Amino acid sequence: MTTERAYAKLNLTLGVRCRRADGYHELDSLMQTVRFSDSLVVERSRNISVTVSGADLPPDNTVTRAARLYREVTGCGCRVHLEKRIPSEAGLGGGSADAAALLRALQRLHRMATDAELQKIALAVGADVPFCLRGGLCRCEGIGDILTPLRISRALWFVIAKPNAGVSTKALFEALPLPRPPVSSLRAVSALSWGDFAAAAPYMQNALESAAIALVPEIGYYKQRILEAGAIAAAMSGSGSAVWGLFSDEPSARAAAEKLSDLDWVVVSDSV
Repeated sequence: MTTERAYAKLNLTLGVRCRRADGYHELDSLMQTVRFSDSLVVERSRNISVTVSGADLPPDNTVTRAARLYREVTGCGCRVHLEKRIPSEAGLGGGSADAAALLRALQRLHRMATDAELQKIALAVGADVPFCLRGGLCRCEGIGDILTPLRISRALWFVIAKPNAGVSTKALFEALPLPRPPVSSLRAVSALSWGDFAAAAPYMQNALESAAIALVPEIGYYKQRILEAGAIAAAMSGSGSAVWGLFSDEPSARAAAEKLSDLDWVVVSDSV
């Protein structure tokens, strides 16, 4: 038996380059894992069994898909209990994080898949799963499968807030008008690498944000509230509806969270 944490992710930048012939969109994003997480308890088994607490998931979910694909490659099944904390339709990568955490746990138990096989399984489950499998801070390009690991000089502290309404990623991308405003991930990470959050702030943008606000206007309100609470930068994560605010340190983040306690859902988390 082993326990694994499934870390949420934030899109510190998100640019949309174009729509591909296969229907996917070419993206350019800075993605960061944060300590806020789901958790999985995984045991060896001949079959596959997945139970969930904290949320209602359909039988065909990212964890069961990852388990089936791992068994196809290795012959190893598993019994999994997933405790959900990361909300759905938030842009926080909860399903992708859960699948990646399961793959890490299965490798620790069995060590039966090669790195190449594990990456192939991850991408087959979902575009964000390869990033969640690696974690940390990465520039993610293509559909999320081209990863460039990055380092910055200090920990990042965030307040993350989400309205009750979620955003369907599929619906948002299907209705997304192109082209989108350009986003410079390179300029953002250059400033972050020096710990200059104020210089990074103008480049920490999400090209999906205005389209998502048209669907869920509360996203814009939450962003404004987070900025008024003292965030150095704020943006929607992924396709929403969660919004993050960047703060200089933990006390500043926790003080801001107190000011935002009337919102539907608020957490404070640092980067991992």
